[in-house]
Amino acid sequence: MKKAILLLNMGGASNLDEVELFLKNMFSDKNILPIPFLFRKIVANIIIKSRLEDVKENFKLIGGASPLNPITQKLVKKLESKFDIPIVAVMRYVPPFASEFLKKFKNEGIEELILFPMYPQYSTTTTLSSVQDVQKRCQILEYYPQFRLVNAYYDDKLYIKILAQKIIESMKNKEYKEYDFIISAHGLPQSIVDKGDPYQKEVEQSVELLSQYLQDIGISFNSINLAYQSKVGKGKWLEPNLLDTLRNSRSKKVIILPLSFTIDNSETIFELDIEAREIAEKLKYDEFIVVQCPNDDDNF
Repeated sequence: MKKAILLLNMGGASNLDEVELFLKNMFSDKNILPIPFLFRKIVANIIIKSRLEDVKENFKLIGGASPLNPITQKLVKKLESKFDIPIVAVMRYVPPFASEFLKKFKNEGIEELILFPMYPQYSTTTTLSSVQDVQKRCQILEYYPQFRLVNAYYDDKLYIKILAQKIIESMKNKEYKEYDFIISAHGLPQSIVDKGDPYQKEVEQSVELLSQYLQDIGISFNSINLAYQSKVGKGKWLEPNLLDTLRNSRSKKVIILPLSFTIDNSETIFELDIEAREIAEKLKYDEFIVVQCPNDDDNF
């Protein structure tokens, strides 16, 4: 049976013109805004109008483009050298979309698609949304391959070990006990969690496993705290908020790990390395470290 691997991710704008497309597609997603279609369209337009210029300005601060796509392509090239089957990166909200590859796979007689979510923790807003998108595009093309979904790997031992290694690389022999360790996960509306989305539980299990692994290898921080970032709107989201956690930190040295991202993107580069860093500077932090995502690391 001929197979292909699809790496699934939300995507990131490759230029300023794609920012609006990203926002439009994201807020039109029924898994992101689980409300009736017509109402969702109205709400999406309101959100986009209120956020577009600010988001564009944020993108200008990181060079006008998300690093997600080029880093992902580096990862694809490394994987291609190890596997003798087609491997492609598929984005949910901006190109490259799944359709670009599915037409080719159909013509080549690919019978099984292995879907690998670049989201360690499962959520209806990420993994399910990406899987449904691929399935829908297959139906439009009248292409009916078998699907094999790689399960969430939030508790995978190798994944936890890779996170620990990235922390060690970032600390560069500094004294761990002098630092507060903040594990920052992408936020989610509380209403989605209340409907049974397992994301929060899986995030908390990742934090527990990582904390235990660090203890097992002799790494002890001043404190370890979970926080959530990227809140949109005024509704209730998962707490505590990252910026509030920074304000309440007991130490003036902090290291932040972006937990729910495998590839660096605008939310790790702008929100953590620029926005959160600026707040830390105002709060007179002595040191502020942001850990890189696994990206195209050979171990990942």
